[in-house]
Amino acid sequence: MFNFNQDRFVKVIKDAISIRIELEKLIDNLYSSGFENLFLIGVGGTYAHFLPIKYMSETLSTMPVHVVQAAEFILQDNKHFSKNSLCVFCSRSGDTKEIVEAITFCNMAGATTLSFVCNPRTPVCELSKYHFVSFAEDDHIAECFYLVMYTVIFRLLKNRGEFVEYDKMFDQINSIAPYLVKAKEQSEEISKSLAKHHKNTDYHMVVGSGAVWGEAYDYAMCVLEEMQWIKTKSIHAGEYFHGTIELTEENTSIILLYGEDATRPLMDRVNNFVIKISKEVTIFDTRTVELPVDEKFRQYLSPLVIYTMLERFSCHLEKERNHPLSTRRFYRQIQY
Repeated sequence: MFNFNQDRFVKVIKDAISIRIELEKLIDNLYSSGFENLFLIGVGGTYAHFLPIKYMSETLSTMPVHVVQAAEFILQDNKHFSKNSLCVFCSRSGDTKEIVEAITFCNMAGATTLSFVCNPRTPVCELSKYHFVSFAEDDHIAECFYLVMYTVIFRLLKNRGEFVEYDKMFDQINSIAPYLVKAKEQSEEISKSLAKHHKNTDYHMVVGSGAVWGEAYDYAMCVLEEMQWIKTKSIHAGEYFHGTIELTEENTSIILLYGEDATRPLMDRVNNFVIKISKEVTIFDTRTVELPVDEKFRQYLSPLVIYTMLERFSCHLEKERNHPLSTRRFYRQIQY
């Protein structure tokens, strides 16, 4: 595969899985100590990656879970937040301004802070009451964060008696690395072709729903907009027909991200319409990917798998557009 280091990718997966035993112990202790609610506090990509976790929790549990945007959260005076909240953060760099400020805010309120970071000895590590380090770069960051966040949310639900098959699912997840490599291989040719075809396309729609809605939001904003400077709109499939439908034209690029949860009919409804209008409809569907887990568990892995598949498109788009994914004009380049 083009510009893909399989050993590095597999190491990211295995490293994230390797912290599970210690993380389970901590989650069990935090559950035993008691907390009123769970706050998943992010910004940009980390906010997007928390959305599927909330969706999954709401389909399985009555546990109060809040996904909030870090900067807004500090200003909001959220009445659900208190010293009895468990606050979880993810950060690749470990020094994202909004995350650092949010952790400080939570600490001052007496809440419990737990962070997952890709770089040690950073402010996020130093400020959080608990933290775990598992290295990853931008191209594999979501696989790393999803694997640790699955442990957090499903372990809590196990303790609550709301996910009794925890051990079975995670025994199966342990062998996921080669299947994710195969998912990338399977996505290689369509991604290469798609990148060549769309190297000069100046506008995309990215549509998702359910557990992969967060990935639609993330891919539009953090990859196509931030990393490629392409105007993009992320659209929830349930909202497409309430405005964005009027922007659909014959040459509109529409990228449909299919997961495997109960919201697939929402995606089908969008697909059935847009293929009548646009000649530029592309589908990434996790159902086409072989996974080492039981059928009933696949829906929970869909955001991770979608991210894995889309990385191949990003990689080829970078090449075709001669625009490195690491190039920025403003982000972390100037003060703002």
